[in-house]
Amino acid sequence: MDRFFDRLMESKWFVRILALLVALLLYTTAYIDEKVERPASANHDSSAVIEDVPVQLFYDEENYVVTSSPQTVTVLIEGPSSIVRTTENLRNFNVYLDLYDADIGTQEVEFQIEDISDKLTVQIEPTKATVNMQEKVTKEFPVEVQFNTSLLEEGYTAGEPMVEPDTVTVTGGKDVVDRISYILAIIEHEGGIKKDLTQRATLTVLDQNLDKLNVDVEPEQVKVKVPVQSPEKTVSINLEQKGSPPPNVKIESIQSQTKEVVIYGKQSTLEKITNLTVPIDVSEITESQEVTVPIPLQDDIFAIKPETITVQIEVEKMNSRTFENIPIGYIGLNDNYALSFLDPENGQVDLTVIGQEKALQNLKKDDFDLTINVEGLDIGEHDLDINVTGPENVSWELKQNKVKVAINEISTEE
Repeated sequence: MDRFFDRLMESKWFVRILALLVALLLYTTAYIDEKVERPASANHDSSAVIEDVPVQLFYDEENYVVTSSPQTVTVLIEGPSSIVRTTENLRNFNVYLDLYDADIGTQEVEFQIEDISDKLTVQIEPTKATVNMQEKVTKEFPVEVQFNTSLLEEGYTAGEPMVEPDTVTVTGGKDVVDRISYILAIIEHEGGIKKDLTQRATLTVLDQNLDKLNVDVEPEQVKVKVPVQSPEKTVSINLEQKGSPPPNVKIESIQSQTKEVVIYGKQSTLEKITNLTVPIDVSEITESQEVTVPIPLQDDIFAIKPETITVQIEVEKMNSRTFENIPIGYIGLNDNYALSFLDPENGQVDLTVIGQEKALQNLKKDDFDLTINVEGLDIGEHDLDINVTGPENVSWELKQNKVKVAINEISTEE
């Protein structure tokens, strides 16, 4: 027997067949163990808490409004581990409130769940919701503007705000809509406002206690314009001639029917201003005419009304007459000194007189006195202004306004 066993062990085919049988045995054992363990694992129960599950409301949305309902709930599930894990990960179920048969007013309704495995034990926290079912109504309300005047620059004032549209449509539960006291367009802006403000504002719905109400507003925003006015003051104007008219033109008068203007600016600036000076340039005026003149803005003056004024300028055209070689006299010369003219050498200059024709006709050279003042001057050369005196009803121009003279000491013989 032993020899037979030894011979089998020495046979390579016997060894191969034996190894194959052992391998088959091991595979069969592992397969059986796996089949036995799987059902045990699948039948093991576990649980999970699923938070923030949204709640759906089913009701007649065309005719009713529901308030006070929680938006989310917590769902507790328990059952086979694989189903629990799948449900927790996918969240492929719905929690809802069926309000089709609900009554008008406040009531408790139980949460329901759908599309969840019937192998799970389900608990919803809270189990019920207190809801308020109201008839849906739609009304129009006027829009009011809330504007904080402290946002204005110092001294500025706000006019009546303009709203577009000035009424809006509000839809909500009848009990809520009946509580509406204000539809406010609240203006939000940084301070220092000093010009008209235009802004889109979101509407806020409030009751008489200034508590916000949950309703639908159409449109949700309105366009608001707040006119802003700066401090103002009425002041007189002074017309001031600027420049000289062309030759042979005399400005007789500068007048305007506008005597006062309104200025706008900082209050502290307005308090210092009593009148405005308006310069009138006459350098190119050759005949009587009306001109439109802008009123210049001073520092911290933002606006002037009117911005321009009409000014009537009356002129008189003048003729001229020239007197040649009028002698230049002198005064104040020391008795010990002698004076001689260097420029002009003859001590005479030409004088052109401007005035009305009648006045010019009666003039003579002797009507004009040309002098220089040498009082207190030392020996030497001096440049001096020529002083002219003449009739008051004419004006004049010298061919040259200065002369050069030499002062020398008078020599005396013993």
